Amino acid sequence: MRALARFCICLPAIAVLAWALPALYDTALLKPLDKTHIFYSPVLKQCIYTEQIRGYDAQAAEKSEGHHADIVYKDEKGRYYDRLAFEAALPFIYFRNMEMRGLLPLNLEGRILDRPAIERARRVLELPSRHLDGKRPPQNTLPLLEANPGQAALLYPTDRFRLTAQGMDFIHADTNAPETNLARIFTSALAEQGFLFPARHVGGNFTTFKPYESGIFLVDAQGRLFHLLRRDGRPQIRKPPLPEGLVPRHVLVSESRERLWLGLLLDSQDRLWLIRQDDLALIGLNVPDYRPDSMDCKLIFDPLYVTVVTSDASRVRATVFDLPPADTPHGEIHEPFHSFSHSMSRAAESWQSNLSATLFPFRLIFGSEDSALLLPHIAFSRHWSRNALPFCLVLAALYAFSLHRSSFSRARLLAETTLVLAAGIHALLALALLREKE
Repeated sequence: MRALARFCICLPAIAVLAWALPALYDTALLKPLDKTHIFYSPVLKQCIYTEQIRGYDAQAAEKSEGHHADIVYKDEKGRYYDRLAFEAALPFIYFRNMEMRGLLPLNLEGRILDRPAIERARRVLELPSRHLDGKRPPQNTLPLLEANPGQAALLYPTDRFRLTAQGMDFIHADTNAPETNLARIFTSALAEQGFLFPARHVGGNFTTFKPYESGIFLVDAQGRLFHLLRRDGRPQIRKPPLPEGLVPRHVLVSESRERLWLGLLLDSQDRLWLIRQDDLALIGLNVPDYRPDSMDCKLIFDPLYVTVVTSDASRVRATVFDLPPADTPHGEIHEPFHSFSHSMSRAAESWQSNLSATLFPFRLIFGSEDSALLLPHIAFSRHWSRNALPFCLVLAALYAFSLHRSSFSRARLLAETTLVLAAGIHALLALALLREKE
């Protein structure tokens, strides 16, 4: 019984150490680095990026003139830039600085582009992997904003809606009392248009910090897309046309003053589609090697191009398209004219990361970059067989040698040595801590 109790205490101790030791190590020795920021330069006609690096880069330090020497500005051909040259290569991003330096308007692609034209066309749509359904906590109640609030600013309604297997329910935001009349009106309107409950997905921009309210998108039980707008308290429903075989998976809505593109649709085949504002038509963007379950996606709009930036934990890729015209036919898929892939500095190996891969055969992690859920899981050392396993063998041998003259039974010695072999330094420390209590 004593041995069993010791074993039962040892396992939770190993779990705690498998979380705490790597976390403390990372805090002390491994500086976290953000993802690389990559853009398409309309001046250079190539991609240019900035990233934070570990260690020392002589050319980056020279360009920085002693200020933020760990920040690198480079283009896809490997040329280094200082900060001012980097900004000059991206006038659509740093247009305010360009204006202050007297470099506006721009003459690009036969167009004269001043600050208002750039501001009107510039926008960013972001679809992080952690925002997909099933990778974040569900939002049970949401506001359905009024599109005609009777004033300049949008207002949150006094009610919230939730979708059930039977219909669309409304509750009062303060009292949680059911709003049965609203529920009946909106559920009946959706049913009349052929909507089948329960809904698979709800997509909308549920905030008042936007220029106008465009409504929400609903995907019904059969995978059909519906658009719902609340105007003057009544539902207005449209069924956007879908290309043949397209099944929506996620809809991102982002209203802009330009009122050309309403948002982005991700389908079940991991394809991206722009949603046109006026008729809700879908315009496809052929983005190669995009895996939304493990990649973040960002669309950067400017007056000339759309740059789709996809990234996982180690690589970032920019895929550049000409900006689709407003009259692009529904269902048309656009092909990129340029792309560039880069291995981010955060993925580069260093002595700190190699030492971590040696010391810790595994670590207990809560959550990940591509999920907003707190899901504990075990991540094994990326160099388990090359680094961690030999280190565990050494620890197990040393542990067995240190106890070979002890009064421990052969079974206990074998069990504890096996535990050290399997869990490495986590088990060694756990056993040492427990032995101090004896």
